[in-house]
Amino acid sequence: MSGMFMLIAGSVLATDLTAHAARAPQGCDQAGRRVIRDAFEAWRTGKGSITDVFAPGVVWRIEGRSAVSKLYRGKQQFVDEVYEPFGARFDRSPTPFRPTRVHRIFCDTDTMIVYWAGRGVANDGKPYTNSYVWIMRVRAGKVVEGVAFYDTVAFDDLWRRVTPSTTPADKPRQESRDARHRH
Repeated sequence: MSGMFMLIAGSVLATDLTAHAARAPQGCDQAGRRVIRDAFEAWRTGKGSITDVFAPGVVWRIEGRSAVSKLYRGKQQFVDEVYEPFGARFDRSPTPFRPTRVHRIFCDTDTMIVYWAGRGVANDGKPYTNSYVWIMRVRAGKVVEGVAFYDTVAFDDLWRRVTPSTTPADKPRQESRDARHRH
């Protein structure tokens, strides 16, 4: 019985993979790749925010079981619930969190897979480092969909250990937008 099951499962899988390969477009959207590369460089140097390239309606999912793992519908929800509170855990530090290295940007049509590392010194004086893989779909120069993977143990330690110095509700909207560029 198990041999028959394996034969059927193998046939179904092979058929599905063959069908996917036949309809999968080939190539890389080099313009989209440049958008992502440039956004990470601007973030690394403190001249921009990675969220500058997020479309207003981006759908962003954080995988795993971290304190912020869930689906975010829209750039503003992600910024308010994750990006700004994360950055506010570094905003009193002379070394805010930034990407330190983009190991690779893989590209498959309009989908960019970025393997990167980041580091910063949190407001409590302790360093935070993490490695990430972000999978992003780029259309018309904006990220419209994304999935993030990272070390959730390190992230949750920071999230619980360091209280954000500010939150979006504590400051006017313009200051909120300007704060994105600090982390």
